Amino acid sequence: MLARSFTELAEAAAWSIEEAEGLGRRFDRELEPHFRVEEEVLLPALRAAGAAALVERTEADHAFLRTSVAAARTGVVAAARAFGERLHEHVRFEERELFPACEATLPGEVLDEVARRAPKPA
Repeated sequence: MLARSFTELAEAAAWSIEEAEGLGRRFDRELEPHFRVEEEVLLPALRAAGAAALVERTEADHAFLRTSVAAARTGVVAAARAFGERLHEHVRFEERELFPACEATLPGEVLDEVARRAPKPA
């Protein structure tokens, strides 16, 4: 939903500093905690299991999303559009590649830790 919000506002030319700040707050509340759990628990375990390509893709996506949301917060509409598009791609990547690989590769203790630390919906 966050990806769609960024993309729709950017496409509708309705992007404003107020919209940018609101969506930036949603990023802080919804995505940044999710990224931290992945980076602190999931990605180190995947790297140790030999899945470096998945780790590098995830880290690159997270870096791009953080950079683009920072620019979008200042009113840069192209950054908002890029954020929405990349977030959409990242979610599909997680669903189709990252999470299935984690379930097939990682021990239950790691997956339990991710579930325990995962942000709860507001």
